[in-house]
Amino acid sequence: MNRIYSLFICGFLVVAMAMAQPVKKDYRALLSDELLTYSDASLVVYDLTADSLLFAHRAHKLTRPASVLKIITSVAAVERLGTDYTIDTYLLRRGNSLYFKGAIDPLFSFEELCAMLQHVPANAVVDTLYADCSFMDSIHWGPGWAWDDTPWEFQPYISPLMLCGGCVEVSAKPAQRGAAPLVECFPPSKFYSIENEAVSRGGTGEKFTILRDWLGGTNVIRLRGDCSAAKSEKMNMFPSQDYFITVAAEQLAARGVAVKNVAGGVAPQGCDTLAVVRRALGDVVAEALMESNNLCAEALSYHLGALYGRFPVQQSMGPDIIKGFLSYTLDMPLRYDVCDGSGLSPYTLVSADMIMQVLKYAYSHKHLYDVIMSGLPQSGISGTLKNRTKGTAAYKRVFAKTGTVTGVCTLAGYAQAADGHTLAFVILNEGSPKARPVRVWQDKVCDVMCR
Repeated sequence: MNRIYSLFICGFLVVAMAMAQPVKKDYRALLSDELLTYSDASLVVYDLTADSLLFAHRAHKLTRPASVLKIITSVAAVERLGTDYTIDTYLLRRGNSLYFKGAIDPLFSFEELCAMLQHVPANAVVDTLYADCSFMDSIHWGPGWAWDDTPWEFQPYISPLMLCGGCVEVSAKPAQRGAAPLVECFPPSKFYSIENEAVSRGGTGEKFTILRDWLGGTNVIRLRGDCSAAKSEKMNMFPSQDYFITVAAEQLAARGVAVKNVAGGVAPQGCDTLAVVRRALGDVVAEALMESNNLCAEALSYHLGALYGRFPVQQSMGPDIIKGFLSYTLDMPLRYDVCDGSGLSPYTLVSADMIMQVLKYAYSHKHLYDVIMSGLPQSGISGTLKNRTKGTAAYKRVFAKTGTVTGVCTLAGYAQAADGHTLAFVILNEGSPKARPVRVWQDKVCDVMCR
């Protein structure tokens, strides 16, 4: 009987190995692609259902992960902070003064600001409206962040008080030929100004641009060129806390509330709470993953740093907590570095194997897996994967985080194979000046996985 059982097991293993060989052959064939003659790639594919490694190539090579780092940040945040954690913004009162006390709510909206201000009696007199930014230090960018990535929305000036992600949305559309384009801005404020030097359908062919005067250090937004079609841009504002408190004062004035002064200051003990907005951790994680929102990822990192209990939180505290999670919870050797939460820093170096260990850890803990999966883009359907994998076996069957900075293009997450198994995968490409051919190659990898 034992001999028959042994023969059965041996036969099963032979068949399984025979079935696995064509799959590995497909992966190896992908590595001979022309793309990899001038660029590099790390690749790991793991069958979570069978608990077995399917393929690995340069899995331990340290690489800049770009926004795929947000997977590590998100898993660490949910694990360390808990699913019930919230990021809170308070409106406080002490005598005739008001205090906005923030903690980097990356999704705080203009509508929420106006709703909070409804708790201030109309026709009241406010001696001073304070911006309490004591939650974090004044370093608004991470180490190594590119100075010329401002004034775009993906690199806002981080502060405890962020309104609309610290940005203003500027929309323009052509007016009559030769006239200046029509411009709308949201939220409305005198904190910034508009210089509309563009021409509607001028026929010059000059590129139409909407840019903030970031080199001059001002919040002047200039429109230039030939506006032949509608265009919208989000510009970051500097500094973010001043933008927040200025808009708040303007909205109070619109309600008949007299604000004598605005300033920065720490709310004293014993203030009355007029209103509070609580942001669920899961909402921040979802936005960080689905839309690759850098501000959301950095907010998660700072709140991890707050676990030290020392305020103001310094930028390096969050990455230290993340490294502790990797080294002590996942037992990873200390030959890597994490320098921010979003992946913008060029100093962050991790390996495909490290990211895989995080994906496996999340999969094995339902409360983590549920939050991460609900936020990851679905191939061909949503988020940063909305236009990927169509016409392939991977269509609708990949749930993954993208990452793109100049010279780096990455993808990592989960996939459903044709046999019903759940796979985890990590693809880290670097060295290609263009992202498009890399994404095409990555989609081929996903096609092989799902077939």
